[in-house]
Amino acid sequence: MNYQIGFKPRALKDLKRLPPNQKDHVLEKVEALQTDLTGDVKRLTNFTPEYRLRVGDYRVLFEIEGRTVVVYPRVASERCLQMKATNAMTLHPEILKKNGKNEFVVLPYKEFLAVQERLADAEDLLELRKAKRTEGNQPVIPLAKVKRILAEDHAPVLVCEKPAKYGK
Repeated sequence: MNYQIGFKPRALKDLKRLPPNQKDHVLEKVEALQTDLTGDVKRLTNFTPEYRLRVGDYRVLFEIEGRTVVVYPRVASERCLQMKATNAMTLHPEILKKNGKNEFVVLPYKEFLAVQERLADAEDLLELRKAKRTEGNQPVIPLAKVKRILAEDHAPVLVCEKPAKYGK
């Protein structure tokens, strides 16, 4: 399925804040979403069309409205986790005691990563829903316009100075 791409105004502002090479890479990956949501995309919940796209150390939060991918604010750096959590998580904690009281819990590393992944997904979902509440009524900026705006930010600026006066 092919999608149109649109950005909420604050999402464009977030994108503009990225370093130029990262901005181009994120924009390239967002543009790839037009074709069957291509990329490192994860649905954040089974009940609503809310998603996260990972691009290196960044994540882009979006939802699908009909045939449009709407990008919301929070193009942000993350803790780059690679482990995919399964739906049914079984933990094998080892509880360490100090002075006869439970003090620490030790998990196998893979389980620790799975817990981190789930926490990151929950944080993404909360951030997306918060952005939808604050940006929901804002118009969507089409991808072509976003590209023009970003290109204008990279345009060279001419600086004209008054010639220095010599002899004084």
